[in-house]
Amino acid sequence: MSLSHGQEIEYKEAFALFDPTNTGTIQPQAFVDFIAQLNDPEFTKNVKIPAQPLDYKGFVALMVKGNKGPETADEAYGAFFKSINKDGSGNVSAAEVRAALQHYGNSSLSEADVDEIVHEADVSGDGRITLEEFLKIMQKSERKLRGEYVL
Repeated sequence: MSLSHGQEIEYKEAFALFDPTNTGTIQPQAFVDFIAQLNDPEFTKNVKIPAQPLDYKGFVALMVKGNKGPETADEAYGAFFKSINKDGSGNVSAAEVRAALQHYGNSSLSEADVDEIVHEADVSGDGRITLEEFLKIMQKSERKLRGEYVL
């Protein structure tokens, strides 16, 4: 299976979201959560949920099998942001980020670590992250993954 450079980056980023502790695998429940966030019945119909932890190669194979067309990274990040933003306020707090990280298996981050993430993303300085701020921090992360110099 041959992926474009852009697809490879998108799949690596998606995989990393659900493997925050960098174990090299996604737990089946995290994959179920990922599929639910996509909110794509056609994709869900085409993909069999794994019973065992899923490595990157297996993840890509399932994504290719179930993917009906390209989704931009910003659309995927927007869906993830929406899943974190439980109260529908349009922004997320440190507590919401912490809960999402713990839900997806990264309970090793301290409150100070989460506060640092929020502080870096929170350009407006109000202690909350808007969708725009979230997209900027994710785009910065993409550039780092591509090996680009990022300030």
